[in-house]
Amino acid sequence: MTSAARHSRLFLLGFALAGLLAATALMVTPSAEAGLIGTGPASSCSTSSKVFAPWGDYRNYLLVPGGAFEAGTPAWALSGGAKVVAGNEPFYVRSNLDKNSLYLPNGSSALSPTVCFGLGDWHARFFVRNVGSAQGRLKVDVTVKSLLGLVSLLDGGSISGTGVWAPSPDIGLTLTNVCSLLGVKAVSFRFRPMGTGAAFQVDDVYLDPWKSF
Repeated sequence: MTSAARHSRLFLLGFALAGLLAATALMVTPSAEAGLIGTGPASSCSTSSKVFAPWGDYRNYLLVPGGAFEAGTPAWALSGGAKVVAGNEPFYVRSNLDKNSLYLPNGSSALSPTVCFGLGDWHARFFVRNVGSAQGRLKVDVTVKSLLGLVSLLDGGSISGTGVWAPSPDIGLTLTNVCSLLGVKAVSFRFRPMGTGAAFQVDDVYLDPWKSF
């Protein structure tokens, strides 16, 4: 094959790949895309606090929008029977006036609004109580929009929980996990109970977005 032919073939392959990526981007549903537009970088996040300090975690966290599930706060996208119910986590880390939490029965899903994000060693935590099968797991997905405009779901792991309210383990992705998504400025979180009879309550969802003050 001549040099000119090789260059022509590489050009055609690159053009085809670009077309494929553009077509894939168009396949993203409006509901998944809409919440990822216009979210600022981590440096523009609101003031954070050490809400998990009583449990030995001194990172600075900020509340994910609507993460307290109180009236007047941004709504999450709920499906499959997920709903806001009476009964707050008992530590009242956000406010002693809070009254509600999120109930997630088997087969349900809850997607948060976006929250500002900076690439790095970030962490998310929340309060959780297992109100279903002891074998059930709560799956956490991290929704990320890349520079190409593609919406990806990254694995945030899963937890079990007990019948008593407690802080969750860290939900985080290392730099290695997300290094291919440079320029990301927003993430959102999706919660899904997994397993027969699985059901959970979730409250006060916080993110440490790797930022400085």
